[in-house]
Amino acid sequence: MPWACSARTPPTGRAVTDNDKAFLLRADDVPLDAIGELGTSVVGVVGEKRSTWRRWNLMAEASRQTMGWRFATMHDREAVVAMIADGAEQASLRLTPPDLATSPAAFRRVDGTSVFRPKHSTVFSSELLLAAEDRLLDRSRTLTAPTVPVVTVEKITTKPDREGRMLGEDQADALMKIAISGRVLDVLMGPAGAGKTTAMNALRRVWETEHGKGSVVGLAPSAVAAQVLADDLGIQTENTAKWWQNHLIHGTRFEAGQLVIIDEASLAGTLSLDRITHLAERAGAKALLVGDYAQLQSVDAGGAFGLLVGDRDDAPELVDVHRFTNKWEKTASLALRHGRTEVIDTYLDHDRIRDGDAEAIADVAYAAWRADRERGLVSVLVAETRDDVTAINQRARADLILDGKLTPSREVELSDGTTAGVGDTIITRRNDRRLRSGKDWVRNGDTWTITGVRDDGSVTIRKTGRRFGGSIVLPAAYVADHAELGYAVTAHRAQGVTVDTAHVLVETTTTGENFYVAMTRGRHANRAYVVLDRADDHASPHPGDNRDATGRSVL
Repeated sequence: MPWACSARTPPTGRAVTDNDKAFLLRADDVPLDAIGELGTSVVGVVGEKRSTWRRWNLMAEASRQTMGWRFATMHDREAVVAMIADGAEQASLRLTPPDLATSPAAFRRVDGTSVFRPKHSTVFSSELLLAAEDRLLDRSRTLTAPTVPVVTVEKITTKPDREGRMLGEDQADALMKIAISGRVLDVLMGPAGAGKTTAMNALRRVWETEHGKGSVVGLAPSAVAAQVLADDLGIQTENTAKWWQNHLIHGTRFEAGQLVIIDEASLAGTLSLDRITHLAERAGAKALLVGDYAQLQSVDAGGAFGLLVGDRDDAPELVDVHRFTNKWEKTASLALRHGRTEVIDTYLDHDRIRDGDAEAIADVAYAAWRADRERGLVSVLVAETRDDVTAINQRARADLILDGKLTPSREVELSDGTTAGVGDTIITRRNDRRLRSGKDWVRNGDTWTITGVRDDGSVTIRKTGRRFGGSIVLPAAYVADHAELGYAVTAHRAQGVTVDTAHVLVETTTTGENFYVAMTRGRHANRAYVVLDRADDHASPHPGDNRDATGRSVL
């Protein structure tokens, strides 16, 4: 019936365009072109985070990228995610070789794969990542970078520094190799406590003697590591992500003749290193990666540092460990670094390993750590998981209150579900350059002491160990989302830290890299407390299922 003859009121524009029910997609509604583009996008994101991947990694990222889509049924969602994962597999580089022979029909799955090969076990990588590795290797073999004359190097490496310290033979040899090599991309590796900072300081003096003051710049994967490098070497530093952002936005670049030191290089992603060292090469500068392949690796697609070290027979290396008070621990730390299991007996002989059920051994570790702190020692308690860290932090704070060292009054809730007040130690978990006092600003991983709590939930903080000045106000939103109690830490937070003593809670899930890092933080003593009754879901047989398990067998 025409609207003019209708007794009903004509619909308004709002009524016509209003969509009470969101459009629900079916699997057939998504164009194949869009599926292919999303597959490529999935590979790009996964490739930034992982060096290799399997189908499950692609499925997870495909699910994340389609999370906001509304589907008619769960089957439609699963079908689209599977198609995107198929497209991502096509865009990936397959590393697992195909079956040499086709299995009989009785031994094939519905999708045609052999039952003798685990489902979705094919390993993929990307041509982008492999090409980045090739470019890094090429730069490490290119000898067109600036150098320093041998005579200049010898003048500095054979004289004591301002504090009267002489370089070790291994340090002087490593610096000589780096300064005269002409390699566009060079490396300096060394175990924990080998004096990499001392060596870098001498290298800075060597380089500036030849190329002028300010010719050495520093980078590091984290803002905290970059600040430590700046304090130790007295040079301009930045974290790699921020430097790259400055390059894209402000045109920040390197200059000819510069030495670009990238510290904690094992934690730097391969693609990030490729981008930054390419700019150094183009500017006529030299890049130096400093780190230890045996310590913790990048959370992004990494492994480039170990790749570059392994490509050379003459990679500059520091071998003499200086950190530890006890001579036996110097040797033991090196054996630990190389995963030599016989070193466990060495630590047992020196009463450095305890074991027990989870609650009991955690009590022992906590009591030992607290006793060291009460003796005035700088001590760190390293736990395996964030949950363990949170539990220890809550206990530490409760004991400080009971001892009268903290007075509970106004408190704020932190991101880990704990509370904190005046006098508490906290860790900030997000970089925010807007929150600053002079040159100091809030970095991810910095530890602070709360000096005041305000009515609106914001807090005043000061760097741990500092008594005056440098106060910064953390807004309530930052406190609630990005601050945690800072009495215990994980191994990732402990890397790069040097203290008097270290106490390490070891789980069956602890990796060799985590254990090595945690057990090399203390100058005077490093002790392991091994949990025996907590099973590892990824290991077979489970150490936690063995009633006869000991600290030695778990380690």
